[in-house]
Amino acid sequence: MEKIYIPAGKRTPELNFDFEQGLFQFIGESYPENIREFYDHPINQFQKWLDGPVDQDLQVHFKLFYFNSSSAKVVMEFFDSVEESAVNGRKCLIKWFHAKDDDNIKELGEEFGSDMSSANFELCVMD
Repeated sequence: MEKIYIPAGKRTPELNFDFEQGLFQFIGESYPENIREFYDHPINQFQKWLDGPVDQDLQVHFKLFYFNSSSAKVVMEFFDSVEESAVNGRKCLIKWFHAKDDDNIKELGEEFGSDMSSANFELCVMD
């Protein structure tokens, strides 16, 4: 499957989905005007990749320092898919990055992480 790279825009994050490596990165801010127009294709490709063999590990690096409620819903659905894949036997790790002084993003990460039982979830402080 082709790698997906979308550079960060004014209201959209950098997306870097490397299917060969099993590494999926969200970096920047996310408050696109049309949430589905921005996220549908990469998320659909991710779902197709998840439907493949579970022998490849999956790692998500989540480095958003701001996202709106519509983006939070996309993130929740994405993480639900990761959790389901982990339940089905795939080794999954989500790394949630936050700035040392950003309690809001840290607390959001703690909330998302509390929903994970099979996927590994790590809070990571960005330098």
